[in-house]
Amino acid sequence: MPRRRVLTDAQTTALFALPTSEPDLIRHYTLGPDDMAVIARRRRPHNRLGFALQLCALRYPGRLIRPGELVPPAIVAFLAGQLDVDPDALADYAIRAPTRYDQLDALCEAFGFRTFTQPDHRELSAWLVPIALATVSAIMVAEALMAELRRRRIAAPGTTTIERMVATALLQAERHAAAKLNSILSPEHRSALDTLLDNHPGTAVSSLTWTRQPPGTPGHRSMARLVDQLRHLRQVGIDPAATDGVHADRIRQLAREGSRLTAQHLRALGPLRRHAVLVVTVLDTITRLTDEAIGLFDRLIGRMFRRAERRASAELQNNARSMNDKVRLLVKLGDALIEARKAGIDAFAAMDKVIPWDRFAEVVADAKGMTKDDGPDYLALAETNHALLRRVGPLFLDAFEFQGIAAVAGLLRAVATLRTFYAGSRRTLPKDIPTNFIRRSWRAVVLRDGAIDGRAFELCLFAELRDRLRAGDVWVVGSRQYRAVEDQLIPRPLFTTMQAAGPLPVAVPTDATRYLQDRKGMLEARLREVCDKAAQDQLVDVRLSGDTLKISPLQAATPEDAERLADQVYALLPRVRITDLLDEVAEWTGAADCFTHLRTGLPAEDRRVILTAVLADATNLGLTRMAEACSVASYKRLAWTAGWHVSEDAYGRALGRIVAVQQAQPLAAHFGSGTASSSDGQHFPLGGRGEVTGAVNPHKGSGPAISFYTHVSDRYAPYHTKSISVAESEAAHVIDGLLYHGADIGIAVHHVDGGGVSDHVFALCHLLGFRFAPRIPNLHDRRLYTFGPAATWPTLEPFIAGRIDEALIQAHWEDLLRLATSIRTGTVPASLILKRLGSYPRQNGLALALREIGRIERTAFSLEWLQNPALRRQATTELNKGESRNALARAVCFHRLGRIRDRTPESQQHRAGGLNLVVAAIILWNTVYMGRAIDALRADGERISDELLSHLAPLGWQHINLTGDYLWSADRVPDTSGYRSLRAPIQLLAA
Repeated sequence: MPRRRVLTDAQTTALFALPTSEPDLIRHYTLGPDDMAVIARRRRPHNRLGFALQLCALRYPGRLIRPGELVPPAIVAFLAGQLDVDPDALADYAIRAPTRYDQLDALCEAFGFRTFTQPDHRELSAWLVPIALATVSAIMVAEALMAELRRRRIAAPGTTTIERMVATALLQAERHAAAKLNSILSPEHRSALDTLLDNHPGTAVSSLTWTRQPPGTPGHRSMARLVDQLRHLRQVGIDPAATDGVHADRIRQLAREGSRLTAQHLRALGPLRRHAVLVVTVLDTITRLTDEAIGLFDRLIGRMFRRAERRASAELQNNARSMNDKVRLLVKLGDALIEARKAGIDAFAAMDKVIPWDRFAEVVADAKGMTKDDGPDYLALAETNHALLRRVGPLFLDAFEFQGIAAVAGLLRAVATLRTFYAGSRRTLPKDIPTNFIRRSWRAVVLRDGAIDGRAFELCLFAELRDRLRAGDVWVVGSRQYRAVEDQLIPRPLFTTMQAAGPLPVAVPTDATRYLQDRKGMLEARLREVCDKAAQDQLVDVRLSGDTLKISPLQAATPEDAERLADQVYALLPRVRITDLLDEVAEWTGAADCFTHLRTGLPAEDRRVILTAVLADATNLGLTRMAEACSVASYKRLAWTAGWHVSEDAYGRALGRIVAVQQAQPLAAHFGSGTASSSDGQHFPLGGRGEVTGAVNPHKGSGPAISFYTHVSDRYAPYHTKSISVAESEAAHVIDGLLYHGADIGIAVHHVDGGGVSDHVFALCHLLGFRFAPRIPNLHDRRLYTFGPAATWPTLEPFIAGRIDEALIQAHWEDLLRLATSIRTGTVPASLILKRLGSYPRQNGLALALREIGRIERTAFSLEWLQNPALRRQATTELNKGESRNALARAVCFHRLGRIRDRTPESQQHRAGGLNLVVAAIILWNTVYMGRAIDALRADGERISDELLSHLAPLGWQHINLTGDYLWSADRVPDTSGYRSLRAPIQLLAA
């Protein structure tokens, strides 16, 4: 039998709810002339009103009004107004029970409605199956069923029948998908899939679990293990096209189930479903391992070069004293030679007075040994890493199929030749191996004395292969992240259809000429204005002199009265445990209901268990220690709940609910307009097993770390967060947060600090309709670009680097629109394509055209920055909000001193999601109670201006107990008002 519960109580209520908003009432409950004629046949006012109500309810949502049901007054008043009757007349409706049945017969006769019958049940159940095949959402299937009932004018049956029909349709869709996936399996396939559930040789885990274990630190062993895992799964022989006939959402659901289920649970499933889950899991794991192997290769090559840089830096530091001595000697010799020339004496005699000739020869020989060529010493690098490359290279090249654009044909031929060389017994590279891919900086090292240096050639090939994989010029068959760029964008035929069908989801004209005319006029006007003001020294706090630009720092603008008010307000806030705070916020927002079961789609029975699992992520405590510190669940229950209910999508949905409620608070409106935001990265060191998977950014610490990149609205709501490598540019992730958040907010202006700035981001923000307003560090070093000659603006001429390439933009305009449309529609994540474009070689037209647009927008913004001190102050204010939010996040993520020990990207993202969710809950709770505290102060006679409220911040945590035992109060809110009591004034004085 199908599972009975597939809809939550809230979903069922919404499905059958009568409309109450004015737009919905106008749309669904406006009576036409024919309706009025039939209704007029009812003799008494209350019967006419009741009849009209039943008619409208049958039309939408598609059911009868139940006996004794309380109808919202807005509906009664809306219908009574159209019928010109008293709304109170409804109280007399259907005093006689037969009246309802008589009216139902009249409704059926006059409007064609009928009741739900058993034949309808069979017919609609069959009709629902194709709907269920296209989704895994029970509520979407239920909404489609209700819409079809309305279309057929069938009165909807009870909620139990609707839910049972939906559950049956979903079950049949699951069986259909399982049958489709099983249809391609031979007996050998099924046997191989079942073997994956047996213990892997030499381990205590199943082969499936072994293949899903994350790689370790970059090196030969990790690469060998990844290739071994891939080979093991490929031997099963599943065709990647096996999932083509199954909806993508169901494939994702089966993949998530496979990642959660243990071998024991999989064995307990029926053969049809077990093999379906295993097919999808195997294919998904192969794709994931492919991406991990390429990423490991990337880090391995990068680490070789970083180690060489560190060695060169250490050698330079060790030789610093000796080099300084030689510089001083050079100064002395120089002075002696200059004096000798002036005096007309022998130069060699002058030198002998400074240093004996034999000693001078020794010093010169010593200096020659210290002399290094500019850039990396490729030859030494190849010598040092040859043994490692000879172990890793054959594994990597043999494991994957590489393809690429025409420009890298030589590189691909060299890869194929090297693969054959590794498989053979020759000791030297073939003389005819392709070398046309070798860059100029490598040629002197690789091609020495007319021959190929084998070691340098191999290092050069792998370094070039890494760069071209990053850029997308080379791609790997079977990869998700390293696909061809063309495959990641909207297909050209579909894009052409979208262009013809209507306006594209971009914020620029579809005609390049019109775009260039608009931007040229705007940029030239702004250049002229800034040039004139600079010449007359009228730029506020900005000084332009020759090629020197200086902007005076902003002064603090927080009044002392605002600081005193903040102290007063926070002193009134109730003291609360973090557990009770989360429970209260979940009560206000329903955020815990977003953590639905992976298969059933239903929320957890006890929301406190969900919130405890979230808190384990947020505090970095982990499930084991959290189970010891809390009282609501054992470790097994916490682990099961986290495995089946906690996901990245669930965190996003829950965050969206909390942000929506916080943004709607009256006090929050004083913090900002709700249309601006900022983003910044917060670094967390990696510890334990997590260290081997982390990158190192020498500018931000010497140890491996990750960064949680968070977007914060101007009302302090952290509406998006993402775990990224510290080695990545933050600029690539700016647009992800602006587009792919689940919060109901409309951001128009976005601010970042230096790490988020790039010309590509400037360009894409403009194409997508966002105003990008970063705080650019070292603005005097960022050159401007114009459409005309630099001499047109003499004051700014020293800062103008060149002219905009209009022809390049014209030539690639349609590709730019296609790129922006692909990002807007979610076809390709903005961060992925930006990283690809940022790695492209100089000759790539799309990357260069996007850069040209970015130069236009960056120049226009820089000019506005110079003449608009309000813009500079706003950017600083918004970025400070993000930095203050980071301080709160650091206080919440206290365990292990904030060192993240998780190894997998999924677990690290859960840490980021849990931390941001708890921080958002604290911000909402503070906003609510700060508003109540302000109301209390005003009620006591305090005069508090609205202007002071804009300087408050809901980021304090002194009144919140973040550590200790995580206990849950039996009484959620002690005050009958639904809120906790503020602290008494006497407590304020004591504080």
